[in-house]
Amino acid sequence: MALDSPAVDLASEGMLKILVCTPTYAPFVGGSSVSLQELSCRLVAKGHQVTVVTTSARRATDFWRPAPPQEATAPARQVLDGVTIERLPILYPGPAPYMFGLLRRVGLWLHLSGLPDGWVRPAQKALARWMPPLRNLSEALDRWMPQVDLIHSDDSSWDGLLVASAHAAQFYKKPLVVRPLMHLGSAWVGAHYQMAHQVEIYRQASAVFALSQREAQAYAALCVSPDRVHIMGMGISSGMPDEGKVLDPAGFRREHGLGEPVIAFVGANTRDKGAFTLARAVAQLAVQGLPIDLVCVGPQDAGLRAFLEQQPEPARDILQRHVHILGVVDQRTKDRLLAACDLLVLPSQVDTFGIVFLEAWKYGKPVIGADAGGIPDLVRHDENGLIVPFGDVAALATAIRRLLQDPELAAHLGRSGQRTVPHYTWDRTCRTLEETYRAVLMGGAS
Repeated sequence: MALDSPAVDLASEGMLKILVCTPTYAPFVGGSSVSLQELSCRLVAKGHQVTVVTTSARRATDFWRPAPPQEATAPARQVLDGVTIERLPILYPGPAPYMFGLLRRVGLWLHLSGLPDGWVRPAQKALARWMPPLRNLSEALDRWMPQVDLIHSDDSSWDGLLVASAHAAQFYKKPLVVRPLMHLGSAWVGAHYQMAHQVEIYRQASAVFALSQREAQAYAALCVSPDRVHIMGMGISSGMPDEGKVLDPAGFRREHGLGEPVIAFVGANTRDKGAFTLARAVAQLAVQGLPIDLVCVGPQDAGLRAFLEQQPEPARDILQRHVHILGVVDQRTKDRLLAACDLLVLPSQVDTFGIVFLEAWKYGKPVIGADAGGIPDLVRHDENGLIVPFGDVAALATAIRRLLQDPELAAHLGRSGQRTVPHYTWDRTCRTLEETYRAVLMGGAS
């Protein structure tokens, strides 16, 4: 993209110039970064120009702990699939990583303190510049903003990027579109997205994207104008996968020493994602005489390994034999797991949507999710999956046993989920995104 490119005549050319400000982008592994990459590439394929300003983070821990010196880093500037990407280095105020956690907790304490918003909001805005601390963020926005038609800010839990985007939009008189990705699993989780300075920006934005009806209702409760809230779910690529010799489900089981049955967990291996609850449910079922092999793929696997080591006997021995932690894997390995498993379980309280449910349904697999966040809007209990309370080991174990002992129900839920998939494709999501951008620029979504 030329730095001195002229303004676009939207009416005659139809091309949009979009600046996306986001904490994570490829090669970062995560649902929000995957969705942004899919949507950005599709917008470019339609003839639009997309520039992404993001951080240098490749994994969640990079936000508060520097990566090892020998680790490869992504280029600071590159064009990837037609999308211009600028990655800003994360700074680490000492003593790292403790300063980051302290400042983050101060902001949340202010939110929960009950003090007047007029006092809290300025303090939170001041703290936001450390969430995360980035080198040359203002300079990057000043460089790109004169060239674009609008700015899209993603994931407001990193409120420093949200505040900087809102300030740039106001200064350059450009529309601001936000996709906060609000997690609604608990009051503490939701607090990361509902602080006074964030809510002020939601109310002033030209458009706010919600991934589910529950998330849209949360913005309404925060007095965001319903006319500005647009529900835009995530998706997956259209077309059915090859479940035959290419993926070789039986071969996958042999390679990893898996027996029958197999449960898949795909996501960050953390407590909030439900990985710890699932491991305990697997141990409980094994003690009751129903041994299961659990395969976990995704980032932050060190925390799950440590959790398993801390379990008392006999649970620890059971988990060491029946839990297979593969860490971050490529798309083909994930596809092979989903083709080989008997069901997918993601009992998370920090998912605003849950792309992996769609991926599992594509293979006709039954799924279990938690009654938290946006999951119940996608996974409907006893229709296309099962829903359990977050953190309830006994309820999760019961749901797993129910599916494994009732193959007709499991097959029915898998087929129902498969019929759900065509309603959630990246092409459809991109169309909603593009239409909203145009409406904002024409004054129809403000």
